[in-house]
Amino acid sequence: MSGPRYDVSQQQIDQYREAGAAVLRGILDPHMIAEAERVFQWSIDNPSSAAQRYYESSGTVFHQDLFNTLSWGEYRHLFTDSHLPDVVSQLWNSADVWFFFEQIFLKSGGETRRTPWHQDTSYFPVDGPHLAVYWICLEPVSQENSLEFVRGSHVKTIYNGSAFSEADDTAPLYPEGSLPRLPDIETERHRWDVISWALEPGDAVIFHPSTLHGGAPTHPGEKRRTISLRYFGEDARFVERPAVAKQSEVGFNREASNSRNIEDFMVGLKPGDPFRNPEFVQVRPIAAS
Repeated sequence: MSGPRYDVSQQQIDQYREAGAAVLRGILDPHMIAEAERVFQWSIDNPSSAAQRYYESSGTVFHQDLFNTLSWGEYRHLFTDSHLPDVVSQLWNSADVWFFFEQIFLKSGGETRRTPWHQDTSYFPVDGPHLAVYWICLEPVSQENSLEFVRGSHVKTIYNGSAFSEADDTAPLYPEGSLPRLPDIETERHRWDVISWALEPGDAVIFHPSTLHGGAPTHPGEKRRTISLRYFGEDARFVERPAVAKQSEVGFNREASNSRNIEDFMVGLKPGDPFRNPEFVQVRPIAAS
């Protein structure tokens, strides 16, 4: 592939590095939007065993699925054969980019709950500056209903993961004391520098997965379909996370039968080792076949 087809401004680079999140207007052309629509529906129709519906007692749909390795062939045109990894390379100022995994979310059916405030790196055994997540929404979304971030939080404390408890968004995923408990950002918003953007189809937000973030609810008559595409680079390292106390609360099925799981790719790594596995697709520079 020749040069990148989306020119990242210095302002966007600075915002990504300093705030932990930046908006990329018009990064998906009509063909890419259509491809995103196609692969989202493929994931809905072909869920992995890690697929989960949260807060079902509310009568609304809050569906997510992730790390469905069977989907990667379907997603490849989007995560490899586009300019998305070139933009990641520019943000990191590093030539080496690997695809990590995909994740989808579907919210519909009435007044859905917020996605709790959390950091993605609380859930996954990786850390370092060369990590990036695209958040691609297939519907227009207003600023108040978009994904929200705490500015600069990616270079600060790593908190315990949210267990997605119906009773308490800060209920910890891991045993108390293994990581600091999440602050109650939603009830103390005045204390936090929260940023977000209105988005149209074709726009995306890119963020570091250690940035504290949370998703707004959807309202009656609304539907929100989102795709996250995750990448890692040269300066990403393996870290250990505490053992999960109550696995079923967050729906990460470690015994998925129709897909692999992240731990399968981490065998033999020690804390501090480069985050690598030959099964992850290196998308920039494209490895010789």
